[in-house]
Amino acid sequence: LRDTRLGIIMIYVAINLPLAIFLGTEYVKAIPDSLIESAQIDGASYFRIFFNIILPMCKPVMVTILIFTALACWNEFMLALVFTSSDSSRSLPVGIYSFSGPLATEYGMQFAALVIGMTPMIILYALFHRQITREFTAGGAIKG
Repeated sequence: LRDTRLGIIMIYVAINLPLAIFLGTEYVKAIPDSLIESAQIDGASYFRIFFNIILPMCKPVMVTILIFTALACWNEFMLALVFTSSDSSRSLPVGIYSFSGPLATEYGMQFAALVIGMTPMIILYALFHRQITREFTAGGAIKG
């Protein structure tokens, strides 16, 4: 799996999964038991409780995990530098680093690549900033 995209993806999953599990479990632990108990009293099954009560309440933490993971993978440099050697499997930060040489640095090319590299994240934020803001502020909506 050396020098393949699948190998890098597996490493990123292994690095980011503990944070995602921690954030998710702590968020679910904070959901009051009274909500689950009231759904059980109303006759809801465990699947209905999970899909209709718990999962919709977990949207803020899922958005948080998505943002942290996306930014961590998008900006990761060291692992991609160590585990990739061919140009076809390199990540964007490693490609930008390749514009720096031992004797000269092509600043124009490097800054152009940085702008191109920032563009997808800026576009995603511009498209989804209302939803992101709503999900972050919805985290305090649980009363217990």
